[in-house]
Amino acid sequence: MKKTKKIWLGVGAFVVAGTGPAPAANTEPFALPTLERPATVGELKSGTRLPQYSPGKFQRLAQGGEGGEGGEGGEGGEAGIDAASADKDPVEYNIALQVIAAHYYAGLAAYEGKEVKAGAQMFAHGLSEVYVEMEDIFKRRGVTELGKKLEAAVEAATSKAPPAQVRRRVQDVLKALAAAEKAAPKSSTPALAVKAKVVANLLDRAASQYAASLDDKALEPYLDGLGFAVAARREADKVLPRLRRTDKQKANAIGAALKLAEQAYPGIQRPTAKIKAGQFLAAASAAKLAVSNW
Repeated sequence: MKKTKKIWLGVGAFVVAGTGPAPAANTEPFALPTLERPATVGELKSGTRLPQYSPGKFQRLAQGGEGGEGGEGGEGGEAGIDAASADKDPVEYNIALQVIAAHYYAGLAAYEGKEVKAGAQMFAHGLSEVYVEMEDIFKRRGVTELGKKLEAAVEAATSKAPPAQVRRRVQDVLKALAAAEKAAPKSSTPALAVKAKVVANLLDRAASQYAASLDDKALEPYLDGLGFAVAARREADKVLPRLRRTDKQKANAIGAALKLAEQAYPGIQRPTAKIKAGQFLAAASAAKLAVSNW
């Protein structure tokens, strides 16, 4: 029997990929543009036949993205995922994992805040924008369950499942991401340094997204930044206690940027008192600089 698998294109739409293209499934309740022919796996991975949607107008307004151990990682946001580097560099690998996590944190916040469609879109973007690019790398490293968990969360959200069920699916995703982290490439860089650089990268993304979303009333740009901020906080909680004991300068730089991130992204609702974008960008850049010379 030939193996097939679903590759998500966006909210409620997928193709079945096997030895040849197959018709797209029903896109209800959130229809996407109809493709003139079903996309192949190769086209999905290259991004040439993904349906068009606005990815949140993510602009690179701060200093360039953390490129792992050796340099810049690209334009930032989802575009900053460098699959080739992630296969060799634990910083880039973990950034990819946390960009996925960020979409699911934001998606869950939206879904539980009764923004069901936006929540489902966040889940689908985390799957189609990052996982598809990384799928071969994950599989070579023995990460086989993550894709299934991501799809299950998308399916639950697009079927408008109860929030408690969607939350369980997101928890499954986070557990799968934690397991995938154990398969990261090896490096001479200390684990504390890897984690700190990932946190700084997430803060930089959150600050850049905040600046980009100030004049955009759409929910999605704000949600993108919210996800990065939550992911940064979750990862910082794992690294700051030790960092405060070993390097207060680095810890203080990260802590200052985190404080602004919490003010910029208080939850699903935008803040009433807006912080200055330049202030947030500067703090995030300072955090990146502080951990760059490890």
